[in-house]
Amino acid sequence: MPSAASHLFLATVVFWTTALPSIAAAQTAELSELIEKHRLAGVSIVTRCGDNLVTEEHGGFRDLDTRLKVDSATAFRVASISKAVVALAAAKLAEQGTLDPDAPIGKYLKSPPVHPALPTADITLRHLLSHTSGLRDGAGYGTFLAATYAAIPAVPLLSAVLDSNGAYYTADMWDGAGPGSAFHYANINFGVAATVLEAATGWRFDMLMENLLFGPFGIDAGFQLQDLDDPTNLAALYRQQGGEWVPQADHLQGELPPVRDWTGYLPGTNAVGFAPQGGLRTSARSLSLLARLWSHGSAPGADGNPLTFLGPAARAQMSSPQWSYDGSNGDNGHGLFNQWASGLHLAASGLGEDDVVPGLGISPFIGHPGEAYGLVSDAYATPDGAWNMVFLTNGKWDGYAPADGSAFYAVEQDVFARLKDDALQCLAQQVPASPAMQWSVVAGTHVGDTLVRIQPSQPVRGTLPCQLYTADGRLIFDGDVEADGRPGRKKPEAISPAPTVHISVPPLGRGIHFGTVECGDKPPARFIFLVTG
Repeated sequence: MPSAASHLFLATVVFWTTALPSIAAAQTAELSELIEKHRLAGVSIVTRCGDNLVTEEHGGFRDLDTRLKVDSATAFRVASISKAVVALAAAKLAEQGTLDPDAPIGKYLKSPPVHPALPTADITLRHLLSHTSGLRDGAGYGTFLAATYAAIPAVPLLSAVLDSNGAYYTADMWDGAGPGSAFHYANINFGVAATVLEAATGWRFDMLMENLLFGPFGIDAGFQLQDLDDPTNLAALYRQQGGEWVPQADHLQGELPPVRDWTGYLPGTNAVGFAPQGGLRTSARSLSLLARLWSHGSAPGADGNPLTFLGPAARAQMSSPQWSYDGSNGDNGHGLFNQWASGLHLAASGLGEDDVVPGLGISPFIGHPGEAYGLVSDAYATPDGAWNMVFLTNGKWDGYAPADGSAFYAVEQDVFARLKDDALQCLAQQVPASPAMQWSVVAGTHVGDTLVRIQPSQPVRGTLPCQLYTADGRLIFDGDVEADGRPGRKKPEAISPAPTVHISVPPLGRGIHFGTVECGDKPPARFIFLVTG
């Protein structure tokens, strides 16, 4: 005679199978097994070996009411992986000298936050990106967030929640340690960081991300719903409540919400309204391209040709550990967060139960996890960017539980384990960590400048053909450059291990610019930079 508990179990299984009658037909048998085992609403899994997509699996439903299936173009609200993408833009701006991540943020913000217990201690962008600023998501954060969304475009200043005299301030918005002393994962860090990016560039945050990053690489992504190519192909996020799937976010039902009017917003005052901490919407395919950029620096651009976003030095700065858990210097998130870089989680750190692909023997994996509104997400890459993986699910029927011996959830560990052979096959091909040559802009470029400074990732010899273009294709420089920066001098013996090449150009206009440099018989190397006001 079945017990009451077994009756409940049987009823749950019957509901599950009737709720999703055709889910197994929407994907491969192996993915169907994963979906059924963990009772997932929808799934996207992508791996990339070098620049090439290797695995791409999509299953289940983006909308359970209409039975609309997840496909390769389905966008998810990827939650905290958004932070890694914000950090990627910050690394680019730091590389080209537009901002200094180690300078006090008062250099950029008119009213920078001040630690109430240590008012003379400087807070830097790197502190914000590494969650070591001293800021916390205290009781005031939620009310400030809601007030910001409700007031667009006349949003409150950051001081409203971070200053002791602010309308939304609570004492628990700050920890007791000084900046740089302890790690406390806090969403507010990235609201402030995004505001710093705005202040340094003069660009509104969502427009900065589109023009600097998403557009040049043909990435379908955005911090506003309407920025997506097809906002209707969006995964609703679900939780099971009272024996039913209940949508928590992005349940559009065929109707787009009205576009928020940001007219009158002053960049550099409060970018929290764009949800830089967790509001990015994009597909698994696009997210794997972003992971390629934060781990490798270059990827196919919008035209399909290689385009460098970050040079080797900037990548090293971005992924260099800024905090490591020693048992008492912060909150390690139940064993998951043991090492952190400038916006990137360093998983498989060897300091805790944070292994990404068990038995692979690679440390660290660089990337970010996410969780919000029923969604769980992961985007991680090997340190050289040779292989990366993305996992997105928009809901799990019975909630998430940690795996045995891991701080990741059991469903995440199942996904990671089944991707081990994929990773091994890729790494066995010895995908080069870098292309033959990468060039990057290494000094600030501002409106009216007549000099652009670029640097290669490898030694160069002799004169090099070079072109610079504006985003609309207008040619602003076409000629030979040399390591010593004197255009046109043909001295093949001129060698430099890492020269800074100076290119004289007409006064620069504001916006995105592209460059190409051709070294001997190597394919032209392409790079991108932003000219700020």
